[in-house]
Amino acid sequence: MKIGKLIEKERIKNNISKFKLAEKVGCTSRAIDYWEKGERSISLDYADRIFKALGVTITIGVKNNEL
Repeated sequence: MKIGKLIEKERIKNNISKFKLAEKVGCTSRAIDYWEKGERSISLDYADRIFKALGVTITIGVKNNEL
């Protein structure tokens, strides 16, 4: 799953508007919209802020037990 779709899915699941999420992470709601649609790249810093705000933990790469 692409990161933008994951953000959108979790935001909707948590019943948080783009505006409220943007307020929590310190960006604009337009930036959230761009990231969710995959129109712009998201920095690791903002991805970390968003997923913390949504209460989501993600793992980048392969876990040792999946090799």
